[in-house]
Amino acid sequence: MVEDFRKRATESGVNPKVASAIAKLLIGDAVAAQKAPTKRDLEGKETLVVGGSGRMGQWACRRLANRGARVSVFDPRGNLEGYDNVRDLGSAVRRSDITIIASPLGACSEDLKRVLDCAPKGLVVDICSVKSHISSQLREAAARGVRIASAHPMFGPAVPAPRGRTVILCNCGSRTGMSLARRLFSGAGARVLDVDLERHDELMAYVLGLPHLCALLFGTGLARSGEPLDKLIDAQGPSFNRMLKISEELSRESVRVYHDIQSLNPNTERMLSSSERALRDLKKASLSKDHGKFRSIMKSNSKYLER
Repeated sequence: MVEDFRKRATESGVNPKVASAIAKLLIGDAVAAQKAPTKRDLEGKETLVVGGSGRMGQWACRRLANRGARVSVFDPRGNLEGYDNVRDLGSAVRRSDITIIASPLGACSEDLKRVLDCAPKGLVVDICSVKSHISSQLREAAARGVRIASAHPMFGPAVPAPRGRTVILCNCGSRTGMSLARRLFSGAGARVLDVDLERHDELMAYVLGLPHLCALLFGTGLARSGEPLDKLIDAQGPSFNRMLKISEELSRESVRVYHDIQSLNPNTERMLSSSERALRDLKKASLSKDHGKFRSIMKSNSKYLER
């Protein structure tokens, strides 16, 4: 790894000794983090991950197991090797202290219904990135006395642990469910952010949907430019490089997941309409010989982005 850092530094015109020192610093810090004892605060807890064979489901299984929990998986779409894959959902739900719904967005509503029909006694928490299509189920369950909450980890399955990361928590109406869910995620070192259930998807249209749209627009614009990608890469600058990396990462993700994030969010149309208006304004300003229109947009953006 150090040698790879040195090689890349030399190719980029950076001092290889500096690159070597940075590499060793990063490796040392990573090793120290990996050697740190894992907090096994879920020792003796029975947990069930519905949709456990998916990427976020697998992530949930690993994190629960690392914290000492006994993990079972229920997933009609496939088994997860190394875990107890159950067929009797009812008994698994009733014996579980924690049930996590990690199903694909399109299947989450049906899987949540299956779990709730089994009369769970422990905590039930979904980790969906869109909530509107399940919000009524969540609130009805809370009204019936189910210990339920709705969470959204603001990171993907490649993140090894939630320490220092944000997990959004939405109150469905169960005070106990919220308390248990907060303890579940804060116990792993996550920063828990409370967001109203109905407000969640409004925010996600811009926090998730808009960045995805921009990355897709960049990639689509390049693909339709008629320019060979290798020629563009040869002439790239920092801005191009950053956007290309984001677009490449997005192109390798699940089409179904990213389409569901857009199509299942009722606020997507409003976000797209706002973006279309912004693009029309930018087009006019960019083609105008008058600097004023472009300056006005940049000033407005600068004011909004001040922190």
